[in-house]
Amino acid sequence: MALSKSSSILIIGAGTFGISTAYHLAKRGYTNVLCIDRHPWPSLDSAGYDLNKIIRTEYEEELYTELALEALRAWRQPMWNGIFHETGKLTTTSGHPDAAQNLKESYENLVKAGAAESVDFIESRDQIVKHCPQLAGAVNIEEWKGLWNSEAGWTHAKKALEKMAAESEKMGVRFVSGPGGTMTGLQLDNKQILVGIKVASGEVIKADRYILSTGAASPGLLPDILSTQVWSKCWTLAHIALTDEEIEQWKGIPVVDNMELGFTFEPDPETKLMKICNAFPGYQFREGRYTDPETGKTTTFSIPRYASDHPEDGIPAEAADGIKRFIAAVMPQFSDRPLLEARVCWCTDSPDSHYLIDNHPQHSNMLLATGDSGHAFKMLPIIGDYIADALEGSERGLKREWKYGGRKEIRNVTRPGNEVKDLRDVRPLNAKL
Repeated sequence: MALSKSSSILIIGAGTFGISTAYHLAKRGYTNVLCIDRHPWPSLDSAGYDLNKIIRTEYEEELYTELALEALRAWRQPMWNGIFHETGKLTTTSGHPDAAQNLKESYENLVKAGAAESVDFIESRDQIVKHCPQLAGAVNIEEWKGLWNSEAGWTHAKKALEKMAAESEKMGVRFVSGPGGTMTGLQLDNKQILVGIKVASGEVIKADRYILSTGAASPGLLPDILSTQVWSKCWTLAHIALTDEEIEQWKGIPVVDNMELGFTFEPDPETKLMKICNAFPGYQFREGRYTDPETGKTTTFSIPRYASDHPEDGIPAEAADGIKRFIAAVMPQFSDRPLLEARVCWCTDSPDSHYLIDNHPQHSNMLLATGDSGHAFKMLPIIGDYIADALEGSERGLKREWKYGGRKEIRNVTRPGNEVKDLRDVRPLNAKL
């Protein structure tokens, strides 16, 4: 069926990809857009449901350098005033050769894009302290080397999603949550043609076109095609509380990202919290099972163990230790602070860290929009425009790099370490913090 502005479009998932797509479809004049999720917008399970996310332009992949520069221009628009903070970003390595090569390639791509004027090499303690005086007491920073990028910063992630979802509603997008918004499977007719989406209420939601933008939940929802194509993983985060005086002292710091230790942001004056993430390859939760009805072969895969379902989990003790190591090295004056609101954040990786935006291999009326690979939120203002292009069949949205299947594994050197542990093997999850 040809797509028209009055065609019914069902978006499954109210996170970064889903909300951005709803917004851009409405901007294009589509009048019958429904977005469902088990949670009200923005979804609690979305990786974007967070205090802050990094906005950067340094990528070893030329494609994402260009996209990140486009997204940065969008973040600077008045819509995002007070939500996007262009504080700059310090990206450093303590000496790992892969990390150093990644930074070199990232810089070269910015040079090719004509956007390297904002970037300086950092090779000494004095240069680091020049851009972030608050790091004067950091341990061994004279060993850090990397990049300073003034055209970078952070966004208040939850507020950004709320803003975009609210604007989508104003333009006529409908959102449904709860059992009526919780996808449980596909409804196929006797010819195995997709005719609707089953939801937990027992209903079947029918539409002309479907967009699956369910992030880490995607492999479990479509295990027949996605359990071997994308890999759901989680990372850990926590916060420390600062006094009003400390908030003022650390106000406006750049994003501080050490590729071996982790990263942090300026503190949030509303909550008085400062978010910190440790650097590691992520955790999995290999509780997903799919048995091929034709071969009888069973595939075991990772599915999310969401913090919204298990708030008692917290984070593994080893992750808490990693966050504490970052604090001890970067801001040792806060080493005695308890870690607050610690939790996991789920993403879904593709083998090569490219997004997966392509038509379902069996159902031409469903578009897949997932595989964020841990670097999607910075594209929030623009990614829905590309997904809308893909829905309309435009090559701009159906990029070769984003196609379904045939991906080759490429190690992501921005995540130190090789072993992706299972959450079941790193208990207790509710470690004393």
